[in-house]
Amino acid sequence: MDIFIRNRRVSVSLPDATYPCLVLQRDGWNDFAYYTLFQAQLRLASGFGPDNVKELGDVRIMKLDQGEGIENRPFQGLESGDRIEPNLLRDVCSLGGPKYYEALLEVGVSLAQGVLSTLRDSSFLPAVRERFQSSQCFKISLLRDSEARVLLDTAGAQFGGGSSLVSSFSAAIRLDGASAAHEFSFDFDSLQGVPRRMHSIVGLNGVGKTQVMARLAILLSRFSKQAIKENRSALQSGDSISPVPSIYSVVAVSFSAFDEFEQPTQLQGEKFQYSYCGLQRPRGRLKSKSDLLNEMRAILADDLPQEKRELLKRVLRNLVRVDDLDAFVDKPESNAKMYERLSAGQRLAVNCIFHIISRIRPRSLILFDEPELHLHPQLLTGLLQALNEVLADQDSFSIVATHSPLVIQQLPKECVHVIRRDRMTPMVVKPTFQTFGESVSEITRFVFASPDGDRDYRTILERMFNEAGGDTEFVRSRFDGQLSLNADMYLQSLLAAKNLQR
Repeated sequence: MDIFIRNRRVSVSLPDATYPCLVLQRDGWNDFAYYTLFQAQLRLASGFGPDNVKELGDVRIMKLDQGEGIENRPFQGLESGDRIEPNLLRDVCSLGGPKYYEALLEVGVSLAQGVLSTLRDSSFLPAVRERFQSSQCFKISLLRDSEARVLLDTAGAQFGGGSSLVSSFSAAIRLDGASAAHEFSFDFDSLQGVPRRMHSIVGLNGVGKTQVMARLAILLSRFSKQAIKENRSALQSGDSISPVPSIYSVVAVSFSAFDEFEQPTQLQGEKFQYSYCGLQRPRGRLKSKSDLLNEMRAILADDLPQEKRELLKRVLRNLVRVDDLDAFVDKPESNAKMYERLSAGQRLAVNCIFHIISRIRPRSLILFDEPELHLHPQLLTGLLQALNEVLADQDSFSIVATHSPLVIQQLPKECVHVIRRDRMTPMVVKPTFQTFGESVSEITRFVFASPDGDRDYRTILERMFNEAGGDTEFVRSRFDGQLSLNADMYLQSLLAAKNLQR
């Protein structure tokens, strides 16, 4: 199929033998200095009647490794009316808007396939997507908004093409003062039936977990107040993500009074498909107990779809015990005492589940910073179970930053990312053993090991063992003969080591 280029307000005459053909009109719009926008017109026959011309609408077209600036726009060297030679199309990639694909459906699948193939549509041709998806121009311009990310995954399938959803990606995040970036690889696809929808970031205080979570929120939602102020993309920074995963919305959750998540306005949240649930108010004040209750009531009063109400009832069984769960969800104003009887921890846990369910959509990412704060262990595991049920129901994912070995105990080792730092050199490592179901003591020893040495029960046992001259029975008697299995095994290892030295 032939393609012709034209400038705005300039008509072009075409040879009769070229029909059907495409005419691309240049547009002066840019996406943060990347010029990719064109208006596409399908010419079916000579003349300008509705049967001869089909307006396809906006389509973004980029060159391989395209840089910023209008001088780098595709086909920039051609004059208005010129035919685009096939060799200029070999290294381009395109992605349209919603109206573009709707218009192509109206002209018939066969003709639409010709258009998509000629313009090397990234939603229709998997090999093209694979080749271009790590380019900055592709990520910043072609995938500027969440709607484009959905179209990349879904539009091509309407015409017999398309590729698999992207559920794995890498992120490089360089914190202030660090000599290198933290490098993460997240893969949310199940492995031999083992679910991997939830990942965790763990480590000692001061290694940067909270900052990493805040940066991930920016990379995946594109919402950054500083970027908006500077009129740039949130991806135009020292951090990077590749490829752009099939994630269409982000929910940031924190129980900390010191989290670093950005807080959008309602309009910003709708534009970026990003929401915040936490204790902080926009101006720094903390929410009260009544604020949390009012937020829950507001969510239930805001026409929450019936299917989400049923999901909410199912998962709340992990968090609260009330006589009438239907009334708890369906009639909050008539059952105020049930809400008042919730403990402080329950109010936090229930509030965050209410918020997540109200905002989640398929292919969402929940970024949860330190869920263990203010929760006793049983409520924490109940919250994790509730979150896992929501993720499975909504085909969504979560990254949890935590200090709790109870969280790690619920996850396979592939989903655990341990942050360590040697002075200012950051490291991200994986456990060397299977964390799922492992003892809390072993998880704590590996994940939260300090470079200054362990300061746990083993240090105390070793001191007592040495003071007793290696008499293990004497040490056991100090604990009334009730040492745990882990402690007793460590005591035996001290004795075995001493015997080998003889």
